[in-house]
Amino acid sequence: MNEDASSLGVIQAVARSDVGRVRVRNEDLTLIDPALRWAIVADGMGGYRGGDIAARIGVEVSSKSLDRAYSAQWAVSEASRALAAAIQEANLAVYRAGDEDPELINMGSTLLLVSPASGHLVSAHVGDSRLYRLRKGDLRRLTRDHTLLQDYIDDGTLSDEEVRLSGARGVLTRALGVHETVEPETGVHDLACDDLLLMCSDGLTDMLHEEDIAELLSGDSLDTAADALVLAANARGGRDNISVVLMRIG
Repeated sequence: MNEDASSLGVIQAVARSDVGRVRVRNEDLTLIDPALRWAIVADGMGGYRGGDIAARIGVEVSSKSLDRAYSAQWAVSEASRALAAAIQEANLAVYRAGDEDPELINMGSTLLLVSPASGHLVSAHVGDSRLYRLRKGDLRRLTRDHTLLQDYIDDGTLSDEEVRLSGARGVLTRALGVHETVEPETGVHDLACDDLLLMCSDGLTDMLHEEDIAELLSGDSLDTAADALVLAANARGGRDNISVVLMRIG
């Protein structure tokens, strides 16, 4: 094993996306770059056609943007700028598509991008698709939800019970396509060998407690863990589309 932290990166990745038990269409979309340079999760919303179209545009445009910008030697600051720019480019594409077609006017999507850089993981996101890191059994959320509920939690206006009962959970404060511009939130996260990274849509986290997620991630097989997460979310009701991306660091 190479002990140089700067050499750490994704050595294995798997993805799953499931319609769930209630929805008719799957408006989630995931993408893992074949060379494991980045991964993407999008959770679309808006009308009969809009959600899956918004997610598809977001993933396609951001992936092409990252493909143009990527450098195997890029610094953390370069990666952060590139991921943020990819989200901004995707946002404008979704916004313009909605502006041109009355049937798509209310469409939007979350977008979560991650990429290794200089031994760290760089993330950028809008919406409530989440990034987690499992290290030695400890699961830590690395992103902040862009929701009205999270704003209430942050400013202390809701009690724990009010948070549990709140209808503000699914009200996004940032998303692709809602406005002509959007401000992505970026993060830089340290990595260690054997870390397990989870990217997911809220169809997973609305159904499962984080303790349950950590337990399901504890095995050695990424494929088994990904299947188990989807199965467990569906067993709890599967009220939304469920998408997961798992990445092993080495």
